[in-house]
Formats: sequence, structure tokens, C-alpha cells
Amino acid sequence: MQNKILLIAPEVVAGPVAESIRRNLDAEVITAENRRSGMASLRRQEFALVILEESFASADPNGTELLYQVAAGAAVLEINFILCGVERILRQVRAALARRVHDRQQASTDVAALICGELNGTLTGLLLETELALREAAPAQQPKLQKVVRLAGSLRERLATPRHYTTL
Repeated sequence: MQNKILLIAPEVVAGPVAESIRRNLDAEVITAENRRSGMASLRRQEFALVILEESFASADPNGTELLYQVAAGAAVLEINFILCGVERILRQVRAALARRVHDRQQASTDVAALICGELNGTLTGLLLETELALREAAPAQQPKLQKVVRLAGSLRERLATPRHYTTL
């Protein structure tokens, strides 16, 4: 999946950086000449990363804070385009995108483990209750209850195998 990056900087400095990112990182780069048009872009579409010219951030701290809020799930990099060369910006963008991928994978694994834990708790209760019912069940009901115990046990084994839940 191609990353979508919003670059908020004057066109004179944004152009070479945007081209380098497109060429080296196979990313779609949208440029905005000021914070206001950048905010409009953020409201229209989702981005993996927002690169903000540092002078815009320092000129309007309240507006920058709002930009961070609107950016939601996108990482935001404040970069001084005049002091940083294109190669340095490219390294920072590459690192930010890698961090984003890592964070998303970690979050997915954490959520899967949480769901698995909750399901295992419920499944343990189901198994206990079914086994208790099996002890008191009439002979005609026992095969059905034994099948429920086997199915629940099978589900529990599948949940215990990580490959079944780490890629939600």
C-alpha cells in the first residue's frame, strides 16, 4: 500500500523534497503552501505522515496544535527545510514511516492478545459449566454436551496458537 504524505511548506522548498520522497519512497505526496490549505487537505483525506515547515509551526502555535489534532492517526514531523537538506528530510520521513508501521503492528498484536484473553475467559466458563452439566445430564443429553466440550476445547486450542490471532 502506497503511503500518502502531506507536505506543508512553501512550494519553492516543498517541490524538491516532494519529488525526492516520491522517487525514493514510492509515496504519494500532496503539497500545501500554508497551514490553512494543509488543514483543508487533512479534513478531506487521510495521511500516513504530515511534514510541516517549522516556521509555520512556530509562527502560529495554536494553529499548529489544531493541525496535530486534525492529523489524528498521521505522524507529524516539524522540519526546518532551510537547515535540513533533502537527504536528511528523506531519512526522517523514512524513519517516521517505519515507526508508524511498527506501532500499527504492535497495536494490532496487543488488540488481538486482548481479544484472545477475553475469549479464553469466556470459553473457560463455558467449558466448566458444560462439564458440570455433563455430570448431571441424562444419558440422552450426554453426547450433545460432550460435543460442546470438544468444540470448546478445540476453539481454546486454536486461540492458544498465535498464528490465529496476531494478524487481525
